[in-house]
Amino acid sequence: MLARVDYAYPWDAWIRALKSRGAPGLARTLAALWLDDPTLRTRLAEADLWTPIPLAPARLAERGYNQSWVLMRALARLTATPPGEPTLLARNPDAPILHHLDASARRQQMHHLIRVSPVAAARVRGRHVLVVDDVMTTGTTLRAATWALRAAGARAVSALVVARTPPPDSGVE
Repeated sequence: MLARVDYAYPWDAWIRALKSRGAPGLARTLAALWLDDPTLRTRLAEADLWTPIPLAPARLAERGYNQSWVLMRALARLTATPPGEPTLLARNPDAPILHHLDASARRQQMHHLIRVSPVAAARVRGRHVLVVDDVMTTGTTLRAATWALRAAGARAVSALVVARTPPPDSGVE
């Protein structure tokens, strides 16, 4: 898993704006953070498919876009690579919104959170899939995506996130 920054000042405000304030134009700036990692090009080349973490249907309707997909498209433009496949994964419609839950409750939802559609399973089987997200908090969503992809036959799964929540004892606020 590659995370470029801690989910802390100033990046937390930028990501919140991307997610919650209708500012998808920030995606290019945030995606450009990945370009500073010397392993990025290798990671992209190793992946057969890219896919964003999906939003719940209600959240997608409310927001009007999936911030992870917007980040993926921005990165694809910056690296001149294909933009990925936005529909390999789907949120289970009855899955809870995780940001309201503590870490333990999030982990309990892992196997019910994300699925691979039967149509997408044929594209996933035997492939290395790169999952893209904006923020990793506890890792539950990425683990759920990995579990679903591996259950559908993916050979390997890796992840790319802009930011990760720093450990509690890191001193980052």
